[in-house]
Amino acid sequence: QYEFEHDTENFIKTAESIGFPYEWKDYDVLILPSSMPFGGMEHPNCTFATPTLISGDRENIDVIAHELAHSWSGNLVTNCSFEHFWLNEGWTVYLERRIQGAIHGEDFRHFSAIIGWNDLTNSIISMGNSAKRFSTLIQDLKDRTDPDDSFSTVPYEKGFSLLFHIEQTLGGKEAFDPFIKHYFNEYKYKSLDSYQFLDSLYSFYSDKSDLLDTIDWQTWLYEPGLPPKPSFNTKLVDECYTLAAKWVDIIETAPEKLSSKFKSTDIAKFSANQSGVFLDKLCSYEGQNGFTWKNENGKKAIDLMANIYSKYSVSQNAEVIFRWFRLLLTANITSSYQDLADWLGTVGRMKFVRPSYTMLNKVDRPLALATFEKYEMIYHPICRSMVKKDLGLN
Repeated sequence: QYEFEHDTENFIKTAESIGFPYEWKDYDVLILPSSMPFGGMEHPNCTFATPTLISGDRENIDVIAHELAHSWSGNLVTNCSFEHFWLNEGWTVYLERRIQGAIHGEDFRHFSAIIGWNDLTNSIISMGNSAKRFSTLIQDLKDRTDPDDSFSTVPYEKGFSLLFHIEQTLGGKEAFDPFIKHYFNEYKYKSLDSYQFLDSLYSFYSDKSDLLDTIDWQTWLYEPGLPPKPSFNTKLVDECYTLAAKWVDIIETAPEKLSSKFKSTDIAKFSANQSGVFLDKLCSYEGQNGFTWKNENGKKAIDLMANIYSKYSVSQNAEVIFRWFRLLLTANITSSYQDLADWLGTVGRMKFVRPSYTMLNKVDRPLALATFEKYEMIYHPICRSMVKKDLGLN
């Protein structure tokens, strides 16, 4: 109750101001067991949620904004097939971030979008060539491919990026807002595909078709890989990037000064999301211009970081825990392998489980296999199946 009571009603009121009154009268949140494979699952009246949202700091509840947004995009207006899944998820992420922006400020909306763009980039990179087909916005599943195989952040983040790009192309939120109300009213209680969405968009903005024609629809909808990157406000993320760059610079130029250049107050005002971006950015330096965390200076820096930024190693926030482990495994800190393996026995959310097994498999395949064998039956069947594929066990 503590985790959700502060913000949920504000989420509902804000969503109603963007769209129209909430349709389903009641709104409840049910926390499921740890085997819940997703962050949340939308149902009319009730959101099913993963226990990883309960972090004690109210920093992961934006998932509730996401599932609430599904009350309009997904429950009232639905994609007609999984080939057009982005109409559910892209719209929902867009509405989620509009709710965030209204409550926390526009800088926060852009900050969340940058996190999403980084997740999209990592997801597409991890697909490899064999799965690149699943990085298109409109999926081709006519060969009877299991939609679960195509599941990724692509419909969420590439879909959001397209809607954000449309918003910006038309002149901003004020220009796009009337269409939001029109779209959800036009297709209320209906399902649709991407072509009906485009027809609706062009019909509504018949006087701005020249602007819409500047959007490269072929690339956005059908081409694999990253779409053109929208222009985001980087104010909040720059604080994280600046600190990460300082760590890398000192490691490379004056490692003997590491202990004197950093202090716990560096991250005192960071939100959990900012900590996640900071840790992601640190990981991204691996292999850039010869930099590595795996040598003596890199490992020494991480050991020092664990002491100075001690809240990372004791965090109860799954988003932070996962990213801290990723940095430790990037540096091949062998003492962390078993800790990650133990953590995998406490979470079932695929967002964390799948990449964690992939990371562990790269540094210690026997441990990864033994860990999966130990915990396989605590995972949801979808998660279990996907991890088997990730580990090459099928």
